[in-house]
Amino acid sequence: FWYPDYDKAWSVASCSNDRPVPFNTGDRPTYGTMLACCRGAYAGQSSGTCLAALPNPPTTSPTGSGGLGVFYPNYSTAWPLGTCISDRPLPSGRPSYSSKAACCSAAYGGQTSHACQCDVDICYSCKCGSIADRVANSCSLDCGDSDNSA
Repeated sequence: FWYPDYDKAWSVASCSNDRPVPFNTGDRPTYGTMLACCRGAYAGQSSGTCLAALPNPPTTSPTGSGGLGVFYPNYSTAWPLGTCISDRPLPSGRPSYSSKAACCSAAYGGQTSHACQCDVDICYSCKCGSIADRVANSCSLDCGDSDNSA
């Protein structure tokens, strides 16, 4: 179990699991994990000392590199041309999905242009890309003679 280190000032203290414990049973709270201890005993600690002592500490701000790991509808384009993106930062209140396909189905499911689904898979529809694009991607769609037949 983990316990708060009351031998240091609260603003710079952390949690410990050292033995023997420097207190009698019941004299201070105990927690099952270090994270639970930090949250319980040092919530609001502006220095972040307790959380920083975790084996894999959280960061106070995102790294800003790479995608989010989730996808959300790109509302900056017109709906018929809309796609899903994973750019940082995730806009506040925007729905997010674990995959681009799930985002497209939920946010752009009625798109007759299929712009979002085509962005996921060029072989989704005959409306995706050009004939050359579909051939280059070995799409097995029977699109007839027209480049944009349905």
